[in-house]
Amino acid sequence: MGDLILNYRACGAECREDWLRMLANENGLPFGTVQRLAEELGEREDFGELVHICECGGRVVQ
Repeated sequence: MGDLILNYRACGAECREDWLRMLANENGLPFGTVQRLAEELGEREDFGELVHICECGGRVVQ
């Protein structure tokens, strides 16, 4: 869990929820959508993949 907190703080957030809110705001997505996407990626979500999905408007691009 320590690594995840360091990742959040490197992005300017204090916790996972703050980071997800920032990601949602930056990409014009509802917080619930970003939160659901993060949950689908699992507890140790891939930060890069989540950012990529959000930048694509919340859609997975094949």
